[in-house]
Amino acid sequence: MAFRPLHPRLREALHWAPDPATDRRNLAVAALGMMVPVMVGLASGRLETGFTIGLGAMLLSETPSAPGAVATERPSPLSAILPAALAVVVATLICGGVWTDPALVLLAGAAAAVSGYSRPVGVAAIRFIIYLVLSVTVLQSAGDHRSAAALIFGLGALWNVVIRRLLIMPGAEAKPVEPPGRQPTAAQRRAYWRRSLRTLNGWQFPIRMVAGLGVASALRQLWPSHHFGWIVLTVALLTQRPIEHLPVKTIQRGLGTALGVALTWAVVTWVTSPVLLAVVICVLAIAASVARSRNYLAYAAISTPVILLVLDFGKPVQTSLLTDRLIATAVGAVIVISANVVLDRYVKGSGSQASKTAG
Repeated sequence: MAFRPLHPRLREALHWAPDPATDRRNLAVAALGMMVPVMVGLASGRLETGFTIGLGAMLLSETPSAPGAVATERPSPLSAILPAALAVVVATLICGGVWTDPALVLLAGAAAAVSGYSRPVGVAAIRFIIYLVLSVTVLQSAGDHRSAAALIFGLGALWNVVIRRLLIMPGAEAKPVEPPGRQPTAAQRRAYWRRSLRTLNGWQFPIRMVAGLGVASALRQLWPSHHFGWIVLTVALLTQRPIEHLPVKTIQRGLGTALGVALTWAVVTWVTSPVLLAVVICVLAIAASVARSRNYLAYAAISTPVILLVLDFGKPVQTSLLTDRLIATAVGAVIVISANVVLDRYVKGSGSQASKTAG
């Protein structure tokens, strides 16, 4: 796939999509998802616990779905919680040893391989991959309290589901697109999936996921004094099933993270009171939930301070930490783009060779 001109990409990256139908829902869920745990944590003297639960609730509702999914195809709370719960459990099991990174890469590759079975499976697989990386990131920042952190983070996901069940009536959810008259059977899906795995194109997504996460993990191990776990998270977020050399989402993530790092610096510089910090994080979390359905660049800019402030809550957020996050985002984007370009050429080459052989 050739490079498209940059200007249309920038216009698309800055486009603000109107989505008034989801604003009320996202506002209510985000407000309760973050504010209630933070208020309980503040009242009980466990503000960090409240923030972690709120972060789990925010990230579950905002985890990206499979590329190509229609906006009105919103997963049910159960289909959202199962991949997240499984990811938290698996992250708890693999975190804390020399096997953490290899296990993370292999599990993400396996999930990417099965994502082509169907659209619902693809949504669940991508949710599992992203939530697995997020969970490992949270647990590694927790030090010796990984089990407690995993439980608290998982409670955030469960809290999100509870809110949606209690707050959102069935009629308030967006109605799914009318399915076509004839749906493929399970046997037909399995046959199609097995045929796709006999071609390089069928493996391009897991190959790019494994290669990208492998390189990102190696860079994190090579420079342990830096906070390069963000590279792994960036690769997981930006690697999509369709191959495109420079996806608009990559531009949005890079620019959004840069703005988010600057916003984080402003917050840690000017906000010193824990109560005021709690208010700022709650406001940002609510704004991020609305921005996610409108513009991914805005979402990245607003959610980045929430993630950084919560993961490093109680620790001094230094300029070097923010610089590391910014560098890690750029490196992660380069890894994803490089994998896209290389695999696209190989896939096209193998397709051309197959056509010549068939002819």
